[in-house]
Amino acid sequence: MGILSGRAELPITEAEAPKGYARPAEAAGQGFDPHQRWSRLVGGGNGIVYGVQADGSLYWYRHRGWATAAFDWSNGSGLLIGSGWQDFVTVLADLNGVLYGVRGDGTVLYYQRLVSNPDTGDGTWANNGTGVVVGTGFNAFPRIFGGPGGVIWCVDANGILYRSRRINGTFETPQPLGDGFNVARYLFSDTANVIYAVSGTGALTWFRYRDGSGWANGGQPIAIGDNDWFELFRRDLFAGGGNGAVYLIRIDHSTVPGDDGDLVELRLTNHETVDTDGGPRWINNGTGAVVGQGFTVERSAGLQGYPQRQSVPAGGRVSIALSTAFSSVTAQLVRVAPGGDTPEAVTGTTTVAGGLQMVAANYRSAGCGWAERYAVDIPATWPSGVYAARLTGRFGRVQHIPFVVRPAAPAQDIAVVLPTNTYHAYNGWSGHDQYSEGQAGVRRTISFLRPSYTWLIAPKGQYDVELYSDLELLRWLSAEQIGFDCYTDRDLHTGGWLSDYSAVVLGSHPEYFSMAMRANLADYLAAGGSVIATGANQIYERAEFNTDGTALTFRAADGSRDLFLDHYNLPESQLLGVNFEYDGWMTFAPYRVLRDHPFLSGTALAVGGAFGAHGRNGAASAWEFDTLQGLDGEVRPNEVIAQGTNPTDRAGAAMVCKELPGGGFVFSASSMTFNGAIRVDPVVRRLLRNVFDRALSSPAPASPDRAAAAGE
Repeated sequence: MGILSGRAELPITEAEAPKGYARPAEAAGQGFDPHQRWSRLVGGGNGIVYGVQADGSLYWYRHRGWATAAFDWSNGSGLLIGSGWQDFVTVLADLNGVLYGVRGDGTVLYYQRLVSNPDTGDGTWANNGTGVVVGTGFNAFPRIFGGPGGVIWCVDANGILYRSRRINGTFETPQPLGDGFNVARYLFSDTANVIYAVSGTGALTWFRYRDGSGWANGGQPIAIGDNDWFELFRRDLFAGGGNGAVYLIRIDHSTVPGDDGDLVELRLTNHETVDTDGGPRWINNGTGAVVGQGFTVERSAGLQGYPQRQSVPAGGRVSIALSTAFSSVTAQLVRVAPGGDTPEAVTGTTTVAGGLQMVAANYRSAGCGWAERYAVDIPATWPSGVYAARLTGRFGRVQHIPFVVRPAAPAQDIAVVLPTNTYHAYNGWSGHDQYSEGQAGVRRTISFLRPSYTWLIAPKGQYDVELYSDLELLRWLSAEQIGFDCYTDRDLHTGGWLSDYSAVVLGSHPEYFSMAMRANLADYLAAGGSVIATGANQIYERAEFNTDGTALTFRAADGSRDLFLDHYNLPESQLLGVNFEYDGWMTFAPYRVLRDHPFLSGTALAVGGAFGAHGRNGAASAWEFDTLQGLDGEVRPNEVIAQGTNPTDRAGAAMVCKELPGGGFVFSASSMTFNGAIRVDPVVRRLLRNVFDRALSSPAPASPDRAAAAGE
């Protein structure tokens, strides 16, 4: 039986709710948007739940029914106990009223709520409510979770797990205890050094570290929940702070989704001994119970924003809409790429008005409707690339809002098209995207005019094949002094510029194309252009832009996936020579050389040699990849340079070079994790340099040299 089988599918009505039923959306206070009221929910043990409202207000709840997942709450509306908590990028909790606030500058503050009446939450704050500094330097870690037992867990950019214990009142220097935690989609912890991780496949897994003897089960995760966990509870998950209680926010499955506010509880009665008990022991046979409503969570709600246009021309104007709990923030623009790991400030700072903005109706499909708060005229002399508005609140809390500056006219020999349609397809802000559960039988329209969890310019301690992965490629190009112009998928849709480039580069996961995007790329290749495809699962599914280019509609009229192959008989191999491999998802392996090729020059690799065993997203042939399947346009076997050693019938990623009649070529790495290996693997870097050297030696289709070579 799956752990979530038998889960409640219908919201509980107010008439069905017993006395004390918590409906926090009806609580006192006006400083929130009911669609995204909470920026953080955290368990404090024995049914205590703290909620950080988007405006920074702190509320106390006590779920008296936590032991059995029953409807029973003290002081049902919640109690306001603090303000100003928007200063923290995350909040953690321990037993006995202890809270830890982690600031953007890495400082950890300690608070303790001394509750005198557990039925009402009445009480006082220790130290008159003034936080005590108990740790510093935690801004070195992109992922921080924990609290129970006075433990803070951290994951660095490379997936290494660290533990910091509060000893004699102060958190010790974090110590490394394991690696590979960047594969987890969610991480949260319980007492007794128990960690829950939602894996890459969506399953809930269990770890426990025992002081003196190390990791239970040899450090291998133990599955305690089925693969539904990520899709069903992608809004938020948190531990109750002790005794195996786990709370989750369930997304709405309606055809037109409403708010995602159902609070679901499950409880693991043997949370300390899963390994020795032979598996998990859940109450209610693992059936989650809805124990509250109105718990809408958006972790970015305290400071968030979006560009009114994701691509602006050099000489144009960028406009940023933002919503924040701060009364004002400082803002400046930074150049992310071209450049190195540290973004370069390209404007001075200015103070802009803050304040929360409420989302408009149909905000998921029509946009948030927020007003512009910050705008800058882009000088015509700025190089094309990825830029960001850096918004800074108090104590180092920062949010970056990326956008692309495209050239007013082609300026380089190489054009990079960022797969922005894919960024939007996987953007789970507001809980729903191209892949979320529900919305059966209908098309899905996703607005670009909303904040994003996929347009990130800093590592997040998690596998990433979105913007940050593509920045690995752009930063390498900068280090190699290979100039490039930068475009979005929408720019490829409008076209008119491709023929001026020797090569067009596709990113890690260019899955979604409009018909016009596909046609423009096909025409470019037919005219003698070249494509360097650094990813996989490419040109796979059709999507439609709205008329002003601020939204994308996915799926066929019946709600099914609108695949180019299945619906239009247009396999991606017609352009790239390879096709998406259904088998092998979330397997990780290196490549093995199949035959000698000029692109291997200088690598010292011979046939049979392996490369790409490691990378920031795991091995270089991984996650999703492309192979040969006998479809139209696939390369000949002698055009396969190397192939991943993944354990599938057709092996792993087929790295190919397809020679074209017009004089151009297509190189495909055919793996979504290839770009993540650039920084780590010298063979990958040398091979890629050889690919670009060939492209740079070839004239663009529109150049006089190309016309002369063709006898025109």
